[in-house]
Formats: sequence, structure tokens, C-alpha cells
Amino acid sequence: MLCIPRAPRELTLPIDRMWSGAPCPELGRHGWVRLAWEPQGVVLVAGMPHPPVSRVPDAPIGRRVPDLWNYDVVECFLAGAGGRYLEVELGAGGHFLLLSFDAPRRLVDDHAGFQPALAFETSPRGWRARLCVPWVLLPPELCALNAFAIVGALHLAHHPLPGDVPDFHQPARFPPAALERG
Repeated sequence: MLCIPRAPRELTLPIDRMWSGAPCPELGRHGWVRLAWEPQGVVLVAGMPHPPVSRVPDAPIGRRVPDLWNYDVVECFLAGAGGRYLEVELGAGGHFLLLSFDAPRRLVDDHAGFQPALAFETSPRGWRARLCVPWVLLPPELCALNAFAIVGALHLAHHPLPGDVPDFHQPARFPPAALERG
């Protein structure tokens, strides 16, 4: 079981294989998510190396970008009781998107009014973004999670999923997870 610890400790999820579990065909194309909880909520820190050609939306850093999955992005899905789950996306250009679902692909809230304190930094080695998800936005009774990255034509996963095409909206197949008590 994956346990999200209290900060300053972190749970690190490497995103280093194709969504199907096959090895990534491009060396150095991988992402990662680190998770921890603190009194305000669950903190996600995500990043990846820069690809040869970046796909970044034309929007100011720190903004919510609809359809962010069409760009270079790291995604973390947090699943709770009753099939509810939250999709958190952090983009290579310092953008974000949060979406809540009550069943696979059944959107119930796009959190358009959510304005997080998003921290973003870039270096020659890659990019990194940090966002705190308030407790009120998380699905009740966290029970599973997974992490993904989309970079160029690659769809990468921490934990592989079945199917003929990439489909990240399979919360029933995510690894079990919980918040560490303490």
C-alpha cells in the first residue's frame, strides 16, 4: 500500500514506463510526483526533464489551463470512496488543472475558481511545480492513487493500466493508498 506521509517526509512516485507497463523507448523521458500531507492539505510536487521540443500553452505562469493534458504535463489521480477521484495536473510551463469526478470520466467539478499558490521553477535539467490541494477538494476516504506523465507522444505511468490505448481514468485499477497517520 502507498502511504502519503506527513511533511517533511514524502512519498515519491516515479513515472518511468509506458502507460501499458512497457519500458519507455526514450531514455531520460520520465516524470515524478512527490506527495506529503500537512495541516492545509496534500502537497504535490511534480516534474520532469525538458524534452527536445516542449509543448507548453501560451498562458501566464500560475494559471489554470483547460485541457492541459494536450501539453507536457504530470498528472496525479487521487481516488476515494464511492468511485470519486481528483485529477491534479501540473504542466511544464507552470500551469495547473484540477478536475473532480464521481465515476470514470464523469466530471462533477472543474474547480474553475480554485487559485492555488503554485510554485514553479525551471532549470537546464527540467522543471518542477508545487501545489497544495486543500482537504476540502480531496475525495473522501482516500483509497488509491496513480501518477502519469504526457510528454510529446509518450503516455507514461507510475502503475501501468490495461487497454489498447492510454486511459488514465481507471481508478479501480490504481494501487491502494492511504494517508499515514501521525
